[in-house]
Amino acid sequence: NSSMASGLLLDLEGQARETDESAYARMADESGESQGPSTGKVGRALIVASSIGACGMMALAAAPEGQSVDTLPRLAVATIELSSAEAKAGTGSFACELISLFVLTSIFLYGAVKHGWAGFTYVSKMQGLPAPSFFGLISVMILYGGPLLILGGAATAQPLVVIAGAILDLVWLLLATVLGHALPLKKSEGMEATRHSQAIQGNLSLMGFHIFLIGMQLALITKHTPIVGHFSASCNQMAFAVKEAGLCLAVYIWLKQFVQMGASGFAGVAGYFGIPSPKLMGLGAALTLLFGSLALVAAPLIPQELASTSLNLPALMSVLSAASLIVFMLFATIFGHVFPMRKSDEAAEKGFQMNCIMRNDSIIGGLMFIIVLNAPYLL
Repeated sequence: NSSMASGLLLDLEGQARETDESAYARMADESGESQGPSTGKVGRALIVASSIGACGMMALAAAPEGQSVDTLPRLAVATIELSSAEAKAGTGSFACELISLFVLTSIFLYGAVKHGWAGFTYVSKMQGLPAPSFFGLISVMILYGGPLLILGGAATAQPLVVIAGAILDLVWLLLATVLGHALPLKKSEGMEATRHSQAIQGNLSLMGFHIFLIGMQLALITKHTPIVGHFSASCNQMAFAVKEAGLCLAVYIWLKQFVQMGASGFAGVAGYFGIPSPKLMGLGAALTLLFGSLALVAAPLIPQELASTSLNLPALMSVLSAASLIVFMLFATIFGHVFPMRKSDEAAEKGFQMNCIMRNDSIIGGLMFIIVLNAPYLL
C-alpha cells in the first residue's frame, strides 16, 4: 500500500478503464455524440475564451470605482495588521500566491484538456444522464471555469470571484467523489476498493483546501464589496471557522494514513522500495503525518499575543508543517506513482497513475498556498 494520496478523480465511468483522450473521442464519435476532432478543439477554445472573458468581466464589475487594485496576498493571520516591511514582502510573494493557486487547481485543468467535451459526453452517457452532450459541455466549463475564476479573482483581488471559482471546484469534487468512487466502492473489493477509498480521501483533502480558500476570501470582504457588502461583518466573523474547517478536512488524509499504517507500515513501504534505513524512514514518515497535520490545524488557534512577537509562532508552525507534508507528498508521488507508471505497459494503469500524480500535485499546491500566506511574517 504505497499510494498515500492516490485515486482517480476523473474516472467517472466506473467499469470503463480506458483513460486516454483518443479512446474517449473515438467512443463518443461512434455513439453519435461528437462531430469530430475539429469540433472538439473549437469547443474547447470557445469554452476557454468565454471563461476568461467572464472572469475578466466579473473582476471589472466588482472593482470599486476609483479604487486601485490591491495585489497583496491574502495572509493567513488576518487579524494582524501588515507593517511596511511585511507589505513589501507581500508584494514580492504575489506571484508565488498565483503559482500556488495554479498548482492547486491544476488537476481540473488537466482533466478538461485531457478528456475534453467528447470524453465527458461519453462519461455522461455511461452514467445514464439525459442530454449527455449538454452535461459533457457543463463538465468541461466547470473544470475550466473554476480555476480561471480563482486565478483571475486572486490576480485582481476580488474575493467574490475567487469564492465563485472555489464553489465550482467543490461541486465537481463532490460529484466526482460520489459518482466516481463512493458508489463504486460499495461494489468493489481488493485493490479496486482500496483505490476508491484512497481517491475519496484525496478528494476530501482537495475539498478542504478549497474551503480554506473560501475562508480566506470571506476575511477580505468589506462594506464596499458588491452584493454582499452589507453582510461584511458576518462574513468576516465566519472566516476563521471556515478556514479551520477546511484545514481539518484537508489533513484527514494524512491522519487516516497515520492510523492505518503507523511507523511499521511506512517502514515496510520504505523497505519495499529499497530506501536506506527503512525503520528510521518509516518512523519519520509517521511522525511527519501526525505532527505536521496537527500543527497545521493548531497554528491559527495560538493566542494573538504569541503571534505578535518578533518570532511569529503561528506562521512558523504553518510553514514548517506544510513544508514537511510537501516532502512527504513528494516521496509518496515519486515512489508510489511515478515509478509504477514508468514500469507499467498498460494504458489504463498509466492513466490511473498519472491522475494520482496530478491529484498529489494539487494537494501540494494547497500546502504551497499556506506557506506563501505565512512566509511574509517570518521575513
